[in-house]
Amino acid sequence: MELLHQRRKPSDDRAEQRAANELVKLIRKLRWMRMEEEAKKAENQLLLCNVPAADSVVARSRETD
Repeated sequence: MELLHQRRKPSDDRAEQRAANELVKLIRKLRWMRMEEEAKKAENQLLLCNVPAADSVVARSRETD
């Protein structure tokens, strides 16, 4: 028995990816403005997205010499 998967349109995937990336930018901006409560709300929206953001709101350590 072969399973048939419904494929989403690539344009839908790109739109969702853009939306997730915009939420990341918004979260960073809100945190920069010290608006942590609003940032947390936006972060919850980000968790509901079907695609992960290409970027992260978690600060990564950067190696420096």
